[in-house]
Amino acid sequence: MGQALAGSGPFPGLPAAHPMPGQALAVERRQNFQRLLQLEEEGLVPSPEAMDCPICCLPVARGEGVLLRECLHSFCRDCLRQVISYSREPQVSCPFRDNAYACSRKLQEREVRALVSAEEYRQFLDRGLVAAESRAQNSYHCSTPDCRGWCLREDAATTFACPVCGRHNCLLCQASHEGKSCQQHQADLQLQAENEAAARQTQDMLQRLVQAGEAMPCPVCRVTVQKAAGCDWLRCPLCQTEICWVTKGPRWGPAGPGDTSGGCRCNVDGQRCHPHCQNCH
Repeated sequence: MGQALAGSGPFPGLPAAHPMPGQALAVERRQNFQRLLQLEEEGLVPSPEAMDCPICCLPVARGEGVLLRECLHSFCRDCLRQVISYSREPQVSCPFRDNAYACSRKLQEREVRALVSAEEYRQFLDRGLVAAESRAQNSYHCSTPDCRGWCLREDAATTFACPVCGRHNCLLCQASHEGKSCQQHQADLQLQAENEAAARQTQDMLQRLVQAGEAMPCPVCRVTVQKAAGCDWLRCPLCQTEICWVTKGPRWGPAGPGDTSGGCRCNVDGQRCHPHCQNCH
């Protein structure tokens, strides 16, 4: 009777099974596929080998640099971060350059986001929006001061509801006049301009009267008052303060009419309040 062969396989008496060449290749392919899936989910692909950064020429250890997905050029993280911070384009170009070739591939959005801080990424997006707006021939910027909202105008569109500030903009007259027609809005602007012009003329006239000594600011409310008659006493039409024309101050002290402890103190101890006082108050 023959002797059974001892083995370490799953069945007694049989030798252990070894992977066939085709099985080993399938295992390796699965492992590579899993590594590719992991890299695809990550924002950055680490540089596969040690190198000198093409920009700063400093040595970069394996896995410390960044391999760009679109062109497979590798750089150190600091240099790529500076390229992003100085870019004024909506897309950042690969910075690889030499005497014979300049790469035109772009950094992917996830690569940009992974290389910079949240604030730097927000600034990068803002710069891209500004660049896109400046190059669009049919762009319209929201009329709200300091608002970054804008749109691309279509021929049939007449209004633009800004998604940033919520204001409704009229694309016909390029203004915001919700609830009014363009004609009503422009009529209001004309009236406002006329009122402002009249107000400026009135203010200039009052200033000339003050400079000529024919008017003065009330010492309490600062409204401009004029003397209607020859007496040196007058009352402010707004705050009702009694005023001494020659001293340009209040007639009475803090306690009001009759308080001779302050004010112009006219005729206190027989003295007039001012050399030009007409002794009429």
